[in-house]
Amino acid sequence: MRGTLRLKPGLPKYVQISNWIQEMIQKGRYGPGDKLPSEVHLSVLFSVNRNTVRQAIADLVSRGLLEKKNGVGSFVKGETPSSVKYTLQHISSFTADMKSMGIEPETRLIHKGLVKAPDEVAEKLMLGAERKVVLTERLRLGNRVPLVLERSYLPFEYRAILRMRLTGSLYDLLTRKFHVDLNHSTQSFRAVALSPRDAGLLGTAPGSPGIFLESVIYDAANIPVEVLHAFHRGDKYVFEVESGGYRRGLRSRVP
Repeated sequence: MRGTLRLKPGLPKYVQISNWIQEMIQKGRYGPGDKLPSEVHLSVLFSVNRNTVRQAIADLVSRGLLEKKNGVGSFVKGETPSSVKYTLQHISSFTADMKSMGIEPETRLIHKGLVKAPDEVAEKLMLGAERKVVLTERLRLGNRVPLVLERSYLPFEYRAILRMRLTGSLYDLLTRKFHVDLNHSTQSFRAVALSPRDAGLLGTAPGSPGIFLESVIYDAANIPVEVLHAFHRGDKYVFEVESGGYRRGLRSRVP
């Protein structure tokens, strides 16, 4: 099979391929987080062997332009900070958090619909016999780099939200359209190994470390409004908790 792009004599082939990839990035054909064509595709495109393509990619990796993920491919390095900070002080939206850090937020809707609530979700939403809930699954990105996969469960009474545009802040919709007072929440998090599906959506290898956050939000009447299951990339997130001052001399009292 003949390649479609010709390389010029006099300059190492891997350098020309490296320069071509860099120019494609500079022109915006490939943005932060985008996956490059496979090594096989590039070797056919330039009529070279795969070792030459690997050398070109290794050159760009060493210069910080690409990131190579074993078994997945080569990706344009994102412009997100080495770590994104998540503060557990108050209820906040992903969109607002990203903008406050100077990062451009983006949301891709993966799925939406009505489902039967899993047992643990039904319990936390305090559902009776009616177990039907609104499920939205969304991929949240910063500067085009996948950061968080969110599964949000809402009571059936909010089913009208399925007819709305779900690529912005869900909390903004709840407060503006449904006049919900998002009063307080309980949050817990733990380390997990990402499933093959979740890792694929987040652009990481199966089994990569992730941070699972479960948040239950309540309104002013202490009625649960949402159960959120969010899978954060372990290589991108730092969780921050602010604590009060040290209280000296506290002991358990034994009667």
